[in-house]
Amino acid sequence: NMCNKKFFLVVILLLVGIFILYNMLTVGQNYSKIVEAGVDKMKKLAETVAKYLPVRGSSNLTELKYERDFLHIDPECFDTQAFYGGVKAKVCYLPGEGRELKKNGGFDGQAVNAIVKAMTVYPDATFLDCGANIGMMSTVVAAMGRQVVSVDPMLEHLSYLRKALELLGNQNNTRLLNNAVSNETSILYPYTKYPSNKAAIQMYTEEEIKKNNYIPTGPAVNVVTVMDILATIHTPTVIMKVDVESFECRAVSTEVAHGKSGHLIPFIIMEWILLQGMPEYGDCVDWLLDGGYKPYHWVSYTEYTKEEVLGLNPIWRGGRHVHDLIWL
Repeated sequence: NMCNKKFFLVVILLLVGIFILYNMLTVGQNYSKIVEAGVDKMKKLAETVAKYLPVRGSSNLTELKYERDFLHIDPECFDTQAFYGGVKAKVCYLPGEGRELKKNGGFDGQAVNAIVKAMTVYPDATFLDCGANIGMMSTVVAAMGRQVVSVDPMLEHLSYLRKALELLGNQNNTRLLNNAVSNETSILYPYTKYPSNKAAIQMYTEEEIKKNNYIPTGPAVNVVTVMDILATIHTPTVIMKVDVESFECRAVSTEVAHGKSGHLIPFIIMEWILLQGMPEYGDCVDWLLDGGYKPYHWVSYTEYTKEEVLGLNPIWRGGRHVHDLIWL
């Protein structure tokens, strides 16, 4: 079991240390070479031991790793269009969604291009995809050979994403977290009144589900914060996409915006069509600006003032609105 593995590895580590010490004491002329070789061995053993230790961060993270963690599906998949730099990927789609996706080579192409460009500018960055859906952004960035963390409350979405990653052998550089994202931990249920559009899923408490007589679209999931997730990402730089159906400002909290995780987060693309109705909206704009970010249109890169951002309407109200904002 896991405990025995850890104990076994620690014993090996101690034996190697004793071996190195013995050689240092008995073979003086090869002292420096022995030390150098020993340090290398110790580093490699430490890395091996680390694989069996718990991941830093919240215990509420639900990471899917093995075949048994995913739904058994045999989806149809397609080749994406070529994005910035010529990168292409595979996407597997839910039943009934394929015709337009195959015709267009995917969806959200402008946002994908913006993310690919950002990942190109920051070659050490991990891509954090909050609200991954079936993985349009995640699978493309993974096809660049980059590290990806994809988060979604729907096991179905992550199962389709896993299949797409496997088609190009990119599953090993992509972590899949079956969680919802907000500003505090809890348990929430996914629900949409449009079963044919599972990208429009919003998250509700058990009390809200019962009060509104909703039938959940999927099982309840643990809610984690972006800070929890960032605590498990070891690269110094993170590029973020946040599309969590009105919870965007709860995901990109004031702690995230002010760099409290210790990461450089130079690029955050956020869906901006529903969050205006949330009570934290005005404060959210303030903490992003106070954190040193400036808002830009996701296609034209036109810069917005604070007043212009606050004047944007949610999509359901009509009038002046924007689908996404990029914060740089």
